Amino acid sequence: MRLLFSITYYTPYVSGLTLYVKKLAEALVKTGYKATVLSMQHSRDTASEEKIDGVSVVRAKPLFAINKGFISYDFLIKSHHLVKETDCVVINLPQFEGFIAALWAGIFNKKIIAVYHCEVVMPAGIGNKLAEIALNAANILTLLFAESIVTYTEDFARNSAILPYFRKKIRIVYPPISVSKPDKRVQNLIIDKTQTSGKFIIGVAARLAAEKGMEYLLESIPLINSKLKVPASTTPPAKPMAMHSKARAGRQMSKLKGKIDRKNIPVFKIIIAGSMDPAGEEKYKSKILKLLSKYRRYVVFLGNLEEKDMGSFYSLLDVLVLPSINRTEAFGMVQAEAMLSGVPVVATDLPGVRIPVNTTGMGIIVPVKNPQKTADAIARILVNREKYVKEKLKIRDIFNISKTIKFYKELIAV
Repeated sequence: MRLLFSITYYTPYVSGLTLYVKKLAEALVKTGYKATVLSMQHSRDTASEEKIDGVSVVRAKPLFAINKGFISYDFLIKSHHLVKETDCVVINLPQFEGFIAALWAGIFNKKIIAVYHCEVVMPAGIGNKLAEIALNAANILTLLFAESIVTYTEDFARNSAILPYFRKKIRIVYPPISVSKPDKRVQNLIIDKTQTSGKFIIGVAARLAAEKGMEYLLESIPLINSKLKVPASTTPPAKPMAMHSKARAGRQMSKLKGKIDRKNIPVFKIIIAGSMDPAGEEKYKSKILKLLSKYRRYVVFLGNLEEKDMGSFYSLLDVLVLPSINRTEAFGMVQAEAMLSGVPVVATDLPGVRIPVNTTGMGIIVPVKNPQKTADAIARILVNREKYVKEKLKIRDIFNISKTIKFYKELIAV
C-alpha cells in the first residue's frame, strides 16, 4: 500500500512532530508499505527530492513564510500529483497547507487520516492572532475531510479547543516511541563538553521555543541551589534501579558530598539538547540568552543531537525537565524516552503532558510557569531518586512502539 504523509517540517528539522512522522513512516516501510513525505523546503540546504531510510521525501518550494508557516503554489501542484498516486493520505496537524492535501484526497476519493499532534498558541499581537485563526480554520477543514483523527491521549482530546467537536472520529494511541542504546564514547564526549563529572545532571530535550517555557526552569536555578545545600547527616541516595553499576553509585555519592563540601561550586548543571535556532523564535532566543547571563555557570547548550545519540544523553541524566507552558505541547515524547532510559521526569500540568508521569509514577507534575514548585520537584527527585525509578520492562510495555505501528496498520486497512 502507498502512503503519503503531509507535514510542514521534516528531517533534518528536529521537533517532536517531525520525529513522530519519521519513526512512523520508517517503521511502516520496514513492514512493506511504500511511504512518501510531502513537506516544505524550509531551508535552501535541503533537497527538493531525496530518499531517507527508505522513505521518499518531496519538498515544496515556499513563496514566502508567515511566522513558522508557509504559502506555497508548489505545494498545491505537488500535492495534486502525489495524492493522486497514493492510497492513503496521513495529514499531520497543525499544518496550514494540510487542507490542500485533504481537498485533493477528497476529490480523488482517497482515505484520509489526520494526526492531531497539538494546538498552536501564538504570542500576543494582532498579526499572530490572525495567523492563529487562519491556522485553526485550515486545521478544522482538514478534520472535516478526515475519516479518522488520531491523537496521543484522551486527556488532551477532552481538553482541546477543537477536538471535542469531532469526538466520533477520534482514535487514541501513544506516539511511536523508541530510544537508542547508550554509547560510552558519546557519553564521555557529553561529560567533557558539559563538565558535569561529579555533579547532578538536570536535562532538557527541547528546541529553544517560547512554548517550552525555558525561562521558568532557569529562574528556578537559585531555588534548586538553596535546596541542595543539605546537612551533612543527610542519607545518601540509594543506587538507582536504572543504573546497575558501581560507577553510577560512586557518582551519586560524590554529588551528595558536593552539596556539603563545595558550596561555592555548582553541584548541578542543566544540559539542554535541542536547536538554538528554530524557525520563528528569534525574539525568544534573545530573551533566553539575556537571562542566561545570570546563570552561565549552571547551563550548557549541546545543540541538536542525532537521534542515535539521544540514548547516551538520557543515560547521563538524574532528572529530565519538561517546563512547557501551553497546548503547543500535547505529550512530550522526550519524557517517555527518558523514562525508557530509567530517568525520572518533572513535567508541567498540561493536558496530555501530565499523562506519562501519572501513568508510570516516574516523576512529579508541577504547575505551569512556577519556578518554586519546579525547584521543589527537581530537588525531591535528586535526593530521593530511587523512589521515582520504575522497572524498565513495565515502562516498555506502556510505551511500546510495536503497539503503535499495529494500531496504524489496522487503521489504514479499515
